[in-house]
Amino acid sequence: MSKFLFFSISLVLFLLLTGCNSANTAENLLTPTPTSNQSATPSPTTPPPVYGILPSIADIVEKVRPAVVYISVEYIEQTFFFRTESTKTGSGVILSPDGYILTNNHVIESAEQIEVVIPDDENTYTAEIIGADPISDLAVIKIEGDDFSHAQFGDPSRLRVGDWVIALGNALGLEGGPSVTLGIISNLERSFPQGEIGGSSAFYDVIQTDADINQGNSGGPLVDLDGNVVGINTFVISSSVETAGFAISTNTAKRIYSDLVEFGRVHRAYLGVWLRTVTPALASELELSRNRGVLVALISETGPAAEADIEVNDVIVEFNGEEVDEAYELTELLWQYDPGDTVTLTIWRGNDKRTVSITLGDRPEES
Repeated sequence: MSKFLFFSISLVLFLLLTGCNSANTAENLLTPTPTSNQSATPSPTTPPPVYGILPSIADIVEKVRPAVVYISVEYIEQTFFFRTESTKTGSGVILSPDGYILTNNHVIESAEQIEVVIPDDENTYTAEIIGADPISDLAVIKIEGDDFSHAQFGDPSRLRVGDWVIALGNALGLEGGPSVTLGIISNLERSFPQGEIGGSSAFYDVIQTDADINQGNSGGPLVDLDGNVVGINTFVISSSVETAGFAISTNTAKRIYSDLVEFGRVHRAYLGVWLRTVTPALASELELSRNRGVLVALISETGPAAEADIEVNDVIVEFNGEEVDEAYELTELLWQYDPGDTVTLTIWRGNDKRTVSITLGDRPEES
C-alpha cells in the first residue's frame, strides 16, 4: 500500500471518529486561506444587497386616481361639403377642490360641449373652458363643485433619467376608470420647435418616458412615486419597432395653468422679432459675418425690438449670457422670463459685436 493511500484512509477515519462537520471541515481543509490581495468569501448568513426592487404602486395609484378624469368632447367637424357632429375623448387632472382641470388643448379644441366623468362618481359634469393655449397645447376647464379630490404639482427639477414614473389616463376611451402604466424617465432634455411634430404647438420642456401613453391618455397626469404630478401626457412618436411617450413637464405646465386660471390666457415674454437659425448657406446668401447664431429676419413695428438697438440681419449669439445657436434655443430661453423683465442680447452687426438691453413685452395672443 502506498504512503499516499494510507494517509488518505487515515484522514477519513480521523474525521469520522472526531465527529467533525464533514462538509464544512473538508471545505476548510481544501480551501486556501485568502492572502492580503484576496477578499474573503462573505458569510452565508449575510444576504447580498438587492437593487431595483420596486414596491407595489397601488397606494400611489389609489391616491391619484380620484383626480384623473375622463373627458368627452362634442365638436363640429367641417369638411369641404358637410358639417358633422363628432365626439373625441381624452383625459385631465383635477388640481383644485373647486374643480379646475388641466388637460391638453387638442383634447378640447373646437368643443361645442364638454362632459367630465370622475372615477367612482355617478355624476356626469358639464365643463366650461377657462382658457386654452395652443402654443403649449395646454388648456384649463372647470366643473362646478367645491370638494373634489385633487392632485398636487411635483417638482420635475428633482427627477433623474431612470426614475420610475406612472402614467394615468383613459387609454383608448375605455370605460371603467383610468388605466395605469409604469415606466422610467428616458430623457429630460427633449425639445420640439413649433410645427416640428405638426400643428402650431412648441414643446421646449418635455419628459420622455417608456410608460405606455396611448390614444385617450392625452391630458392625463404623469406622476412620481410620491403621487405628485410631474408631467401632462401629451403625445407619442412611433416607428415600426418602438414608441416613445412624451409629457409636458410641470415646470412649464404649472405656469401655464396659473395664467389660464387667473387671466384666461398666457402672458408670454415677447421680443417682437421673427427669427431664423443661421446656417453656412444662409450666412453666404446674406453676406453675414457669422455662420452660427440666430438671425433677426423681421422686426415688428410695435414690438420691444423696434424700440431697442436691433436691426434686421443682426445675428444674436447670446441671450442674457446664455449662448444660442438655434432659433428654438432662444425661444426656449425667452419663455423662461416674464413680460416686463429686462434682458441683454449679444449680437453681431457685420463685424461689430455689441450688447443690447431690451425690456420684454407681452406676446399678443395672435402671434
